[in-house]
Amino acid sequence: MSDWYPLTRAWVAHPEEPRYGGHLELFSDADPAAPLAPGQRFHLTLSITPQDAPYRVYGYLLGDIFEDGVLDVVRHKGLGKLANGRYATYSSGAEPRSATLTVKVPENAAEGAYFLPRIVVGVKRTDEERLVPSMAVSRTGFRVRRHWLPGRSMVLAPGGSFMIPGGYSPAEGLRFTGTTFASHGTLFSASDGSLSYQAEAGHLGYDSFSCCFEDDHGHRVWQEITVHIGDLSHAPGAILPDA
Repeated sequence: MSDWYPLTRAWVAHPEEPRYGGHLELFSDADPAAPLAPGQRFHLTLSITPQDAPYRVYGYLLGDIFEDGVLDVVRHKGLGKLANGRYATYSSGAEPRSATLTVKVPENAAEGAYFLPRIVVGVKRTDEERLVPSMAVSRTGFRVRRHWLPGRSMVLAPGGSFMIPGGYSPAEGLRFTGTTFASHGTLFSASDGSLSYQAEAGHLGYDSFSCCFEDDHGHRVWQEITVHIGDLSHAPGAILPDA
């Protein structure tokens, strides 16, 4: 699973014979550190590893992340859908097992929606006895964003300036609509759509402001601009821009 991102892990051991049990891991091929866009497809994989060959170890992905239109299941080969909305698979004896769902973020998913996958693992020593389940476990989730822009850094001499040209767009389909205020500099907007930043005379250190961009549907996204002013190499605690 080296090409997959671990999301969470659950353990279970039988209370009467703790040597029987297993663990369940949930992986994704989408990086949870980055947001998901409406319409994006990705995969979630449940991976079961039994401990000491019990009759069966069951793995469950709870169904609440598929409610309210946050995520749609496109395909769930190897997983059964239960009446309570969970997706389930199991391993028999000592054999590990993995099964994958293909899921999709709906086109109309709410901006900023967040989903946190939860899993449960259970063990049965024999066919006749009841399942012994773990608690529901979660750790890492995803945020839905139509657009996401990484921040940018600028390096200036004391009293320096820079300009963002008119018509600049950090991604296709986005247009510049405005900015926040800077703390240690002045921002100027020109009639050609360009934006200039002028650092305060004598200021050394950091400054920042954010630029707002909008798409054709009115969805907004912000890009943070960090300004490094002066030689910070000898300042205690300073992080150089290229570090």
